[in-house]
Amino acid sequence: IRFMQSSMKEQETKLAKTVDASEASFQAWLGTEEPRKLRTQAVPQVGLQGFFTFEDSLRNTVNPSHKGKMKRDAGDADKPVFAKTARGQVLELNGDSYADLRPVGVFRKSEPFSVGIWAWFPKEFKEGVIFHKSNAERLYNFKGFHLHVKNNRFEICMAHTAPSNAITRQSNQPIPRDRWVQLTMTYDGSSKANGFKLFMDGTELAMETVMDQLYKDIIFYDAKNETGLQIGGWWRGLGFKGGKVDDVAVYNRTLTPFEIKMLANKTTWQTIVDKPVASLSQEERAVLKDYYVSAVDAAVAAERAVLQQQRTAFSDSTRHIAEIMVMQEMPTPKRSYLLQRGQYDAPGPEVFPNTPSAVLAFPATLPKNRLGLAQWLTDPNHPLTARVAVNRYWQNFFGTGLVKTTEDFGNQGELPSHPELLDWLAVTFRQDYGWDVKRLVKLMVMSATYRQDSRTTAALRERDPENRLLARGPTTRLTAEMLRDNALVASGLLNNKIGGKSVKPYQPDGLWEINSMTYKMDTTDAIYRRSLYVIVKRSVPNPTLGTFDAPTRSSCIVRRQRTNTPLQALVTLNDPTYVEASRVMGEQMARQTQSAEAIQWAYRQLTGKRPNEKEVQLLDKLYTTQYQTFKTTPAKTKGWLKTGLKKIDTTLEPAQVAAYAVVANTILNSDATITKR
Repeated sequence: IRFMQSSMKEQETKLAKTVDASEASFQAWLGTEEPRKLRTQAVPQVGLQGFFTFEDSLRNTVNPSHKGKMKRDAGDADKPVFAKTARGQVLELNGDSYADLRPVGVFRKSEPFSVGIWAWFPKEFKEGVIFHKSNAERLYNFKGFHLHVKNNRFEICMAHTAPSNAITRQSNQPIPRDRWVQLTMTYDGSSKANGFKLFMDGTELAMETVMDQLYKDIIFYDAKNETGLQIGGWWRGLGFKGGKVDDVAVYNRTLTPFEIKMLANKTTWQTIVDKPVASLSQEERAVLKDYYVSAVDAAVAAERAVLQQQRTAFSDSTRHIAEIMVMQEMPTPKRSYLLQRGQYDAPGPEVFPNTPSAVLAFPATLPKNRLGLAQWLTDPNHPLTARVAVNRYWQNFFGTGLVKTTEDFGNQGELPSHPELLDWLAVTFRQDYGWDVKRLVKLMVMSATYRQDSRTTAALRERDPENRLLARGPTTRLTAEMLRDNALVASGLLNNKIGGKSVKPYQPDGLWEINSMTYKMDTTDAIYRRSLYVIVKRSVPNPTLGTFDAPTRSSCIVRRQRTNTPLQALVTLNDPTYVEASRVMGEQMARQTQSAEAIQWAYRQLTGKRPNEKEVQLLDKLYTTQYQTFKTTPAKTKGWLKTGLKKIDTTLEPAQVAAYAVVANTILNSDATITKR
């Protein structure tokens, strides 16, 4: 990204130098007949993509075979209404219908363009869109560009997703009423507010820049959703009710100030080009030089094309960069009140941002916003943050926190079992480790406390059934995510890709239909990614994870419930995730020469431990029995061999693979795999 930005900056410099070096070719051009040919132009012609005079309905005079369409709502057909005025035939608008000029008006943020329009504003018109290129109003966060009237001011906007990823500017001058005005929007392809302008009657309007942060493209990358320029209305938004429009001109370049005055009927080329070159004033030469650089000079055009190409490539490169929504402070916070009996229309005393002084008084030096809150939470004198954090990490490894009520450190919570240890860990984490989570985790898992044997005497178990005294190692069932990920790792199926969008692994058919939605399972190795990336639908949780007490995410859960139900065994026995993992392990076991070696390998992969001799004998006996069953009844192998996306190795004996898959699944369902000891 930095390299591309650097290349664009270098090309901008090169373009500026080419413009500066164009004086000689400009002088040569002045001496030809080319400037004199401009006198016949009523409106600028170079780059003109569409010109709609409405004298012949919605026909494009630049391309007579193209004719716009009148529509309403989401695209239903409508009929245009025309009126005879001193300007000739013009298009009347009702605020609901709009003229769709597609494909004219489709531009990317890397492409310069200009749009001119004559508009008549009635006195009663308050708010609405004059023209736009988008699919709806707020439905797609104003993606595209528009000219809009709001609060008796003009607003121009170009957005990927407004209001943040956008350029938004508002005029300082009120809108004239009951007369025709000529409006021209120009853009130079720079993605900057100073390159996005609005002219009225040939004069640039003073604008206030509300937002200048456009960093992604303004198109949909989808031909179905890509609209052209639309005049007078948009779907699910206010249109130009009672207004009239005429002479819509669309250019694929930035018009010069003189050309904009031409659109506003304020000047013509004859006033300049009919003069001898020697008698041209300095200002008139500057006008012709602007036009020459903008529309004639081939060298400048070539450098401009390179810059545009670089900007387009940059947009394409940033298109797939994932983003997340964040909060942003308002310039002026809204006032908040204590509501009388909770009634929104009965405000009581005003309330202000603050923190509980009983915990830690909010320092006067900190801003009272989210940044200040974060600084307050990590203040060295804060008594809770570090303690709460280390207690949660302790819970992750030992099953129970030093404070059992991990979610509640208040007076309704339980006192810590080892307060001095909690304090020492908190101070070490904050002060010595600088909030380094990896160092804290390493400290915990390498401690003598964590590495104790989970086995204990009956007397100690009776005295301390929950192991609050930490006299033995932890004994906890793996979480839903750990169970699934362990099976994927052991089988070698795990996709280690980091980051990216959510994935849709195996799931029973029809679950999402309860919400009139369709679940489309991924068909690549994305289904083998860590459970962290499994898509979360709160109303229909993933059953593979939900059965093992994974929360629905409807609320924040820091201490999960732990249940033991028959459904859990049914999941690990029958869910495609576990059946496929068992079968893939069965294939790897079948490649080994001795069944005992294969069993020891699978046991080690799934449990992290080595099986004893008795366990190997039992599993070997299971393998022999299952092998004979599958050998005599090949149809029974189907459920093991056909489950999952992973293709089976056809060089292996099906009965042997299925038998080893049963062995692997048996180990996977054993206490040694499911419970951490």
